[in-house]
Amino acid sequence: MPLTSLDNFHRMMRHEQPQWLPFDIQATPPIVDVVEKKKGTRNLVEAFSLDFVATHPNYQTDAGRWRRAFADIGFPLPDDVEIGFAGVTHKRPRREDVGEAYHFREMLHPLSAVTSVDQLKSLPWPDWSRTQAAAFYEGAVRDAHERGRPIVGWLECTIFEFAWYLRGMDNLFADLIDDNGIGTWLLDWFTQRSVYAVSAMAQAGVDVIGLGDDVGTQRGMMMSVEFWRQHLRPRLKRVIDAIRANQGKPVYVRYHSDGDIRAIIPDLIEIGVDILNPVQPECMPPGEVIPQYQDHLAFWGMIGTQSTMPFGTPDDVRAAVAQCAELARHGAAVIVAPTHVLEPDVPWENIEALVQAVREQRL
Repeated sequence: MPLTSLDNFHRMMRHEQPQWLPFDIQATPPIVDVVEKKKGTRNLVEAFSLDFVATHPNYQTDAGRWRRAFADIGFPLPDDVEIGFAGVTHKRPRREDVGEAYHFREMLHPLSAVTSVDQLKSLPWPDWSRTQAAAFYEGAVRDAHERGRPIVGWLECTIFEFAWYLRGMDNLFADLIDDNGIGTWLLDWFTQRSVYAVSAMAQAGVDVIGLGDDVGTQRGMMMSVEFWRQHLRPRLKRVIDAIRANQGKPVYVRYHSDGDIRAIIPDLIEIGVDILNPVQPECMPPGEVIPQYQDHLAFWGMIGTQSTMPFGTPDDVRAAVAQCAELARHGAAVIVAPTHVLEPDVPWENIEALVQAVREQRL
């Protein structure tokens, strides 16, 4: 019987001689437009025979209630905004200003107007204890496994990012330093929301749960390690503990942060992260980071979206894939993927080179 993507992925994770490099791609809508023209489908899994499918939380938003609530706290919104999950708000730029990058959005921070925890509590937050249930994910898991593919439950922007999206990053840092309760309340709310979501995903039997918050810059952490350990590590651990408490079979925990986060990799291992994403080659060289931690972590990404994919040649792309394959042959668990979504400046020739190079590698 031929090996399925699901079997091959688990072989890679168990270091049991997989046959090929598991492969994933995420792309922006302008790139998906190109894929549709070239391949006749907007489904990247079908277009490129990718190994993974995904499921996401069931976000439901009453935009009108959030608009009224923001006005009540002193942040009336323009008419032309998009209000998403938990009131996260974006404004769409004019198409002529962004051209092919039409997916770009300007982020607003409505909770910058908040001055007390009582104001936060009065907002129309969704009740995650009611809306998250394993039954929501079970059909997606069953469909993926029937097709022989592993399924990833996406919950990136787990705690920190949604909080600062709403409050503003400077304000959130000031809240936590001043200990005024506002930042703490927001982090706690998103932690509890994540606990509900990952518990349902784990109960449903997803193979990977993708957590993450960008906490790195390309020159190191965007906050001190001590600050991260005080405010984010214990909350992230609580979310991971909820996965372990609800899994019926082993679930791999993937953690995403862009930038150079080498300072907290030992902490991530200690609290139960299994897969590090993306290992950004512009600031975290895979050839250095992966051998150092391959006995404790798997690695997902490594193909640079700031360098190789938009500005390299097809030969550069093939060389980056070859490095991943060589690391896998030396015992690392590696899932090849661009380090972030493919943006509109990525040439089609490089996408083709990536797909071909991954499929030609045999382990």
